[in-house]
Amino acid sequence: MPGPDGEYRARLMHTIRDLTADSYGGWKFVTNLQAGGGLYAQRIVTRRHYDLDAAKQEALAVAGLSEPAH
Repeated sequence: MPGPDGEYRARLMHTIRDLTADSYGGWKFVTNLQAGGGLYAQRIVTRRHYDLDAAKQEALAVAGLSEPAH
């Protein structure tokens, strides 16, 4: 099947795990819920005011990855 190879997917999933499934990720989740309103409200504000493409590129850089070829 065309798309990213296994190494790319594994590195991406490990980065996501490292940012969300450790003690920092748990703390961040709780503080976002308490300080930022409901998740739906946060999603609306984020989509309206945040440069998601730049954030995606930065996250890929942190993971040591580049945009996969389609």
